[in-house]
Amino acid sequence: MSGGGEGGGGEGGRGEGGGGAPRQEPRASSGGGVVVGGGPRRREVRVVEDAVELTRAAATEVAAALALHRDAPFPSIALAGGSTPRALYRLLADPAAPFRARIDWQAVHFFWGDERHVPPDHPESNFRMAREAMLDHVQVPAAHVHRIAGEEPDAARAARLYQRELIEVFGLRREAAGGGEGAAGNEGAAGEAAGGGEGAAGSEDAAGSVSAWGGADARGDAAREWPRFHLVLLGLGEEGHTASLFPGSPLLADDGPRRGPRRLAAAVWVEKLHTWRITLTPPVLDHAATVIFLVSGAAKAPALAAVLEGEWRPELYPAQVVAPVDGRLLWLVDRAAAALLRSG
Repeated sequence: MSGGGEGGGGEGGRGEGGGGAPRQEPRASSGGGVVVGGGPRRREVRVVEDAVELTRAAATEVAAALALHRDAPFPSIALAGGSTPRALYRLLADPAAPFRARIDWQAVHFFWGDERHVPPDHPESNFRMAREAMLDHVQVPAAHVHRIAGEEPDAARAARLYQRELIEVFGLRREAAGGGEGAAGNEGAAGEAAGGGEGAAGSEDAAGSVSAWGGADARGDAAREWPRFHLVLLGLGEEGHTASLFPGSPLLADDGPRRGPRRLAAAVWVEKLHTWRITLTPPVLDHAATVIFLVSGAAKAPALAAVLEGEWRPELYPAQVVAPVDGRLLWLVDRAAAALLRSG
């Protein structure tokens, strides 16, 4: 396996709302992988031989990232959907593999980066996939599983409920995280306030203060305004999308408070698929401690090359917006996916 050094984070060329970042030319790392940039927002691209090796490398990284935060009030991970994460989840839960014993399953809280607008037992549900591949096979308290309510008839309401849950669990300040009208609605309509609405998770009092879970892990005001996931897993679509941030999505131009209340989750209409999805917003992804992209297969090669080495055009290649402001960004890719990288 080839690899580079761990990427550190700084606010560099980008504000927390998700503006453009300067493009950086790749350079070789000492371990044979590719590290892009040597400045405050360094990015690591690690090329491995195949999908099997990618899965094992990812499992190693997941176990290490969660162990690094074992003393936090709660280690947190946002899961991704797709076939590559499915193989990872199976390996993490496999009692014959070494990774299962390295994770404190009783302590970790599980979230999702995005969800399809389907019930939790639907074959296309990201929650169902993660449950069947991993969660059903390990000892995770039910209260530590924070799924997106994709069965809600109104996708915007599902986004509001998920935002409300994030506010409560991470102990965020309600007003900063979007307590105003339309804070977590869909892209075309305002919707209810993030802190209001029937059936929202938790009480307004709980959402409006720093909770016992999130408070000890906060880093000043900024940490209380955005969730601080210890680990976010992401995939890459063949057209360059990640989570449910598709080309042309208005969320890609969302610049936080300058456009109204900050949104943690949103319902997005995906015209290509003629369906709604619910997704975390770019600023939430960018406030994670570690973000890991998992990319496998020749079909992803054009998108990967465009995202990593092409012109800065996040409206066409949404994965470009992911650049942690104070964290690590790691791309784990196999040789087939890396085939078109100039630096590969």
